[in-house]
Amino acid sequence: MTSSTLPPQGARRALIVGSGISGLAAALSLHRAGWRPLIIERAPERRTGGYFVRFNGPGYTAAERLGILESLPDRRDPQGRMFEVDSRGRLTPGLTFPDQVNGTPLRMLLRSDLERVLYEAVQDLVEIRYDTGPATIAQDRDRVTVTLTDGSVESADLLIGADGIHSTVRSLAFGPEDLYRKDFDHVVAACVMDRPLPGLRDGDSAVATAPGRSAWINSYRDHLPVAFLLYRTDWPAAEIRKKPSVALRQAFAGFGGDIVPAMLEAMDRSESVLFDQVSQIHLSRWSQGRVVLLGDSAWCMTLHSGQGSGMGIAGAELLARLLTEHGDLPTALGCWEQQLRPFVTRYQKEALLMQHFFMPANRFGRIARSTLIRAASTPVGARLGKALMG
Repeated sequence: MTSSTLPPQGARRALIVGSGISGLAAALSLHRAGWRPLIIERAPERRTGGYFVRFNGPGYTAAERLGILESLPDRRDPQGRMFEVDSRGRLTPGLTFPDQVNGTPLRMLLRSDLERVLYEAVQDLVEIRYDTGPATIAQDRDRVTVTLTDGSVESADLLIGADGIHSTVRSLAFGPEDLYRKDFDHVVAACVMDRPLPGLRDGDSAVATAPGRSAWINSYRDHLPVAFLLYRTDWPAAEIRKKPSVALRQAFAGFGGDIVPAMLEAMDRSESVLFDQVSQIHLSRWSQGRVVLLGDSAWCMTLHSGQGSGMGIAGAELLARLLTEHGDLPTALGCWEQQLRPFVTRYQKEALLMQHFFMPANRFGRIARSTLIRAASTPVGARLGKALMG
């Protein structure tokens, strides 16, 4: 056997770093393809939080192939209303999401929904080892060997780095994060609310925007609302070193009527708040020998794209199919990247446009956004809205 070949089906072993959406999807896909995956997770236990996901496109199709689509809920309430919050805190009708985008139905759900369905599919099939991660990576002609932070050593035919935007696998195998990270001047915060917001009924959602600031509250069927805050700062890396409650109250002082203060209070009470800068990852290639990156580790498109979780699932499912079709590892990984990269490039570019919908950069942007929302009731405006949401 040479470095370009894989062992017979059933003897192939994969080490997956990261038990998020991409890692779990890779484990499920590879197990069904006859591999023996092992998931390594640095967190001490499952991470089940996260904000809303627009699930459509390649991820939707991959979920169908994996047989998990019917287990994924659509959290939209048919009676739910979408509101814009004006500068005086008043609620006005807002832009709604279409039922179908780019040829596939659209489901609104939570990251935790995806995590739960994938975890339940693999929990009895694949070992997940928590509270450890890679310390060193070495490759030879036939294997990749990883020394873990708990002192153990694992070898495999393939190492998959699915450990997110701040990937340790990427740093060890490809170089420091700063070489590949493209920062937006944005900071994001999100949490699950512990109670409904005053003035909104179950199923309602609302957004308040101003130049450099936006606040979103999304309500769902059978789930508490999710709060999502986004703001602009010249120094996002320094901003995220602050205590979230302090930074957010400074950024959102006097903003959003009664709704945003209630969101901030919920974040103060929450035990789990996402608080990070917004960045994309750009690499010229996603594999080095027997190491391959998947999901945000490889191509983080930002929350503005709306496709992060879906592309993690799509990338994992496609990877398993091509590894099955090709006994030659470089060929399989090359074909995988060739097929996947056009989608990733497209969604990364779309994120640059959608950032202005999520948070207008200036007064002109806010006016343009409001104009789009008012026009959405017309046939032309509805088509434009669908294009933006895709």
